[in-house]
Amino acid sequence: MGIRIDKKTAAYALRTAFTEAVEASDLPEYWIYLARSLREEKAPRTYTPALCVALLARACNEAVDPLSIKEEYSDRSYSHRTLAHGVLVPLSVELGFDLKATGREPLNNQPFFRYDHYSEIERIQRSARPYFEHLQSALQMVDAEGYTRQQAQSALAAVLTVCIEAARKKRRVVSGSAIVEASLIAQTESFVTSGADMPRKLQACVAAALDMTYPKVASRRLNDPSRDFPGDVHALREDGSPLLAVEVRGKPVTPEELEQFVRSVADAEIPRAALVVHTDGHRSLLANERTTIRLERDYGRVVKVSESVSSFMRDLFVWSSHDTLEILSSFPDGMYKRMSEIEVAQHELDRWADLFPDEG
Repeated sequence: MGIRIDKKTAAYALRTAFTEAVEASDLPEYWIYLARSLREEKAPRTYTPALCVALLARACNEAVDPLSIKEEYSDRSYSHRTLAHGVLVPLSVELGFDLKATGREPLNNQPFFRYDHYSEIERIQRSARPYFEHLQSALQMVDAEGYTRQQAQSALAAVLTVCIEAARKKRRVVSGSAIVEASLIAQTESFVTSGADMPRKLQACVAAALDMTYPKVASRRLNDPSRDFPGDVHALREDGSPLLAVEVRGKPVTPEELEQFVRSVADAEIPRAALVVHTDGHRSLLANERTTIRLERDYGRVVKVSESVSSFMRDLFVWSSHDTLEILSSFPDGMYKRMSEIEVAQHELDRWADLFPDEG
């Protein structure tokens, strides 16, 4: 009972539909629209592979009932779980199209695993019902209109164009962000540590980075005699009191100087202390990991030490609540504004702006 679809036949049909998706320009708009709707945020992840596997089955055999779920249901039924697991999912990885659902068996779950046929499905979440009805209606149309193998293949190709584009967007975001992220860190360190006004640029970098993590950040001018609190940059509470004090140094810092800073932070009743230092002559304070542990124990304050611009910037990308792409687009402008506030030389401002022409 039922129809068993040969894996080699199905793989050939899927590869052919994929080629058509890449090369054809006149694919049916109805299926493109449906595929896009099934990728909306509220749509269940299983519906995209369910649509693909039903069209694939019909592209293999015109006798197939596209609404069937299990092979045992009737003499026109096929196992959509077997076809998805054995052909659709492996080839989605090989060919590079995105099914929205992840995992080796995307159809081994609600609402499909306990039913034999779409007509039997009754329990659907309210938010998912419109999408299920669209999916079911589309497959009913395939069966009612007697779709040929070629028509089903073209419909599948149209759906795959949406899956292919989704995969491309993910690759652009993931690989593109990683490249630009590393590039931003490298460019920032190179800029801060070369040219004029290195101490000011380093302080501006710290302030701009903290802007990506804290809602309120204060940065003072260099050598400001009216210091109310220890440190050069401060993350502030809503009432204006410091939550974090950051000392920014472009010259070597000794363990004694670090302890002096932490002591002053404790005396000012600021809960967190950080040091950002970048210079070739600096001897690492982190070589002895007990240095910060002792300071935290003795002064009751959390102590963080970053010994390069790149190390500090990597912390930004790890701990910021902002989306990575938001940091990539906002940091260059924030850095420019912070440098302006601290009166970095105009030619250095221009040099920074030239690195990021789109950010102005």
